[in-house]
Amino acid sequence: MPVFVFVLICLIGMLHHYIGYKLILTKKALDKVEPKYLLGKYCTRRVLQNLWHFSTACWFGFAALIFVLSLGEVPAKETLIMLVSFIFSISGWLSSSFKCARTIYWLSFILIAGLSAAQT
Repeated sequence: MPVFVFVLICLIGMLHHYIGYKLILTKKALDKVEPKYLLGKYCTRRVLQNLWHFSTACWFGFAALIFVLSLGEVPAKETLIMLVSFIFSISGWLSSSFKCARTIYWLSFILIAGLSAAQT
């Protein structure tokens, strides 16, 4: 049963990313957003993209935590922290190598991974 939950959460994470890019974060959809504060549409679009990528990484991190917790014994604190660090470093590395690397969200992933690894 926990492996099924792990696969289901990974599927949700992949759908979250795909649907976000194909339907929600398109230029046409984001042009309809009327920001009322700060720097206008450009800033709103960048913030939405960064938060969408961050929440996608969180889906995969949550799936990995479910998988580790389902192995039977209670993992150590260091194991869980290193798992979070690993997920965010992989997400940062992958997102920095794609064509959309001109946004800064990959740097925040690497920063979170580094701060997590420093806690162990």
